[in-house]
Amino acid sequence: MSTDQQPPVILIVESDDEVRPALVHNVQRWGYRVIVSLDVKDAIERVREGALKIELILINQVGQSIDQLLDGGRAIRQQSAEHSINAFIVVLAEKYGEDLEGQDVQLGAYEYITYLEHGDQLMELLYRLCPV
Repeated sequence: MSTDQQPPVILIVESDDEVRPALVHNVQRWGYRVIVSLDVKDAIERVREGALKIELILINQVGQSIDQLLDGGRAIRQQSAEHSINAFIVVLAEKYGEDLEGQDVQLGAYEYITYLEHGDQLMELLYRLCPV
């Protein structure tokens, strides 16, 4: 990224009051600009009115299925400005077996589920999808 470019924007959808501050802090520390929403409805409102190009939608799985969250991410992406239509969707899986731990599963050209083994795994995935 050249010095005159802005860092990529990540939209974080996180309803958990305990997790949200640390997640936002880490993503900002890794060099990204962050927009925070508590749920999909709020996120849709934010992307409709915003002029920022959203590079990635990061959704933490809290109380919903992965399919529901991917559908929510797709709805956010569809309602976003034209320049964000290809934003990546990354779902942070909440509960999973040891066989999935440490994997990033790509479901389509722009959709991923990450089964975190350690915090650096998320950072590495974000850097790969949206270099800073």
